[in-house]
Amino acid sequence: MLIIGNLKMYMTYEQVLNFINNFDEEVILCPSAIYIPYFLNHKYQIGIQDISMYDLGSHTGEISAKQAKELGVKYSIVGHSERRKYNKETDEEINQKILKGLENNLKIILCIGENKDENKHAVLKKQILLGLNNVENFENILIAYEPIWCIGTGVTPTNEEIETTIDFIQTTIKDNFAKNVKVLYGGSVDKDNVQKLKKIKNLSGFLIGKASTDYMQLKTIVTSLKD
Repeated sequence: MLIIGNLKMYMTYEQVLNFINNFDEEVILCPSAIYIPYFLNHKYQIGIQDISMYDLGSHTGEISAKQAKELGVKYSIVGHSERRKYNKETDEEINQKILKGLENNLKIILCIGENKDENKHAVLKKQILLGLNNVENFENILIAYEPIWCIGTGVTPTNEEIETTIDFIQTTIKDNFAKNVKVLYGGSVDKDNVQKLKKIKNLSGFLIGKASTDYMQLKTIVTSLKD
């Protein structure tokens, strides 16, 4: 199973050094962009938490897919719910980021998910169809299903609910793009529930948030998924 750690904006410089001195497993880690160089040249592969929809230019604070790729980044998260909410990113903008990432041979982790009071299937279908518009290389696409009401709450859907949702995601992509994709789950994944969640039959891995910043907990998760 794929294990992707979204380190978000949790770690200080000292914590980063402590992490890389104590953790060297074959996972994918997405640290804050300023710390990416410290994470290179280990067993794990590196992702970036977001990329620009532009190649270059006057876009202060943004990082292009080309810049990330040249540094040694292999993956990019795109469309995380926190960016959709706080940065007001639209599905059309997310689509442009995905296309730029694919142009530069990055593997894209497209995050999709619904709020508790939303029509789940309608929201997910819209995010999939608009986000993947004009995409041709589906081999470099991963979908991370992250119900927004689960992120950071300690609450997860039942295995049956997640399995049914993954079926819906895969069917939507197959019906509209004639492609198959791997689907990950994210949202309050930790060492205490990963043994239960890994039993989901159609699941290809996990996108783990805050729990991935604790190298001891992340080691436990890696060991659990190897058993």
